[in-house]
Amino acid sequence: MISIISAFGGQHIQDALYKDMQGQNMVFSLEDCSNGISLIMAVEQHPDVDVIVIGHTVVKDIETYLSQIREITKTARIVLLLNGKRHQYIQEQYEGYNRRYNVEDIIFEGDGIDKLKILSIMNKGRLTVEQEIKEEIHAENPSLAEKPVEKSKENSIENQTGKSDVAEFDIKPEAKPKREKPEKLKREKPKREKPPVIDIKPKKKKVLQHKSADKCTVISLFGTTHGAGVTNMTASLAEYLVMNGKKVIAFNLSGGDEFRYINGQAQYRDVKSFDISEFEKDYDVILIDLGTPYRISSGGKYNGFSDGYDYRNIEFLKKSSLQIVMSLSDAWHIKKCEYFLTDEQWAGQISNSYIFLFDTEPPKSLQKYAVNMFDRNSQSFAEEIARLFLTE
Repeated sequence: MISIISAFGGQHIQDALYKDMQGQNMVFSLEDCSNGISLIMAVEQHPDVDVIVIGHTVVKDIETYLSQIREITKTARIVLLLNGKRHQYIQEQYEGYNRRYNVEDIIFEGDGIDKLKILSIMNKGRLTVEQEIKEEIHAENPSLAEKPVEKSKENSIENQTGKSDVAEFDIKPEAKPKREKPEKLKREKPKREKPPVIDIKPKKKKVLQHKSADKCTVISLFGTTHGAGVTNMTASLAEYLVMNGKKVIAFNLSGGDEFRYINGQAQYRDVKSFDISEFEKDYDVILIDLGTPYRISSGGKYNGFSDGYDYRNIEFLKKSSLQIVMSLSDAWHIKKCEYFLTDEQWAGQISNSYIFLFDTEPPKSLQKYAVNMFDRNSQSFAEEIARLFLTE
């Protein structure tokens, strides 16, 4: 009997598979884990599991958990369900899953979930002995392993931009409350390089270590929901900074062409992508409108990227010194904003360089989170922007 652990993320695949699995030599040992931590706990309880099916929307920071799984079992067959279509991913990304974690089976959900394909893969059972031996030989002799595939220059934003040249600030982000996790996850989780940040919290000393004219500052904006005012705020900031002597260019990566309607003093361009290094020498500030990348339900549930959105544009957040998140204060949208404050991956990424802007006073229910929040129409926000960019 082939044992299976699944993490479909509340999708209806689980129920649909039950009927098709009747009479098959397969059974769910543990079904539909809700997140990466519960998945690791399930694998630890069932180390002899044959197949592990993982939905990318369920497990954030996927490589951390793949590494943990391979510490527990080297022979379980791992099946990944990825959002979108194959051509939306850099080839090195999914080939890397196979090279580093022996993941042979990847299904792209862009054309819908093919139940028969999932069943046929699960029916293969665990990896063969030969596959396990090959993995161990490569682990002991790195020279025998495949060389990493070079990233496609056309598809990889990292290759387009090179090393980040955004303004550097000698400011450490505020300490975040520690989250309880299994000991293994704390020990095994890889370190990430954090981008330079602008500290928003007022301090006695000036936080800016340079004049804006000396080096280009990159600002990215995105919305937690459609209609939150990302494009409006991008244009408002651009014109405000131009009026105060800054040379500014704004790029619209939302997928629309809204910038063509703006008749302002700053430069505006609707593009699919661009190279920061081509513009940072000629401008004091680069503004990036990332639109609304994600579909978050009113209950705060992540439902994947917005239709047609190029997920690679999210990488611009890492290239920015300041990140502005546009939100709405009404009850229908509060949970959409709260998702970014409570999600395991996002909560670890958000630092003092993030500002959450609301159409009115920030909701009281969100003020318990140690992040920067403003009413976008308030004098306090205007003074904060002036302090960051106009104070010598």
